[in-house]
Amino acid sequence: MATALKEWKDNEVFVITCDGRYIQGTLAGYDQLQNLVLKEAQERVYQLPKSDDEDTLEMVPLGLYLIRGDNVAIVSDIREGVFEQQANSNFEGFENAEGIHPVVQAKF
Repeated sequence: MATALKEWKDNEVFVITCDGRYIQGTLAGYDQLQNLVLKEAQERVYQLPKSDDEDTLEMVPLGLYLIRGDNVAIVSDIREGVFEQQANSNFEGFENAEGIHPVVQAKF
């Protein structure tokens, strides 16, 4: 995995954690355990608005942020304009979507 992250260093990435959080930021560093350091990180919190004056998306600034490797489910580069396209469509289709459930280890 570390060799795949090499090409994304200093580029914007999107991380989905095992507990279902969506975090985007610039990949500043990583190690062999897949611990990630993101700078200018933000958490994207999607919610169904209860009224018309509420937003579907809340951006929570995190700054310099470390994500432990055992909490990383997905790492992806960000296609240019994909988030703007979501916002311009007013998040159409999100009202029928299900949230990502946390990933847990099976207990035997």
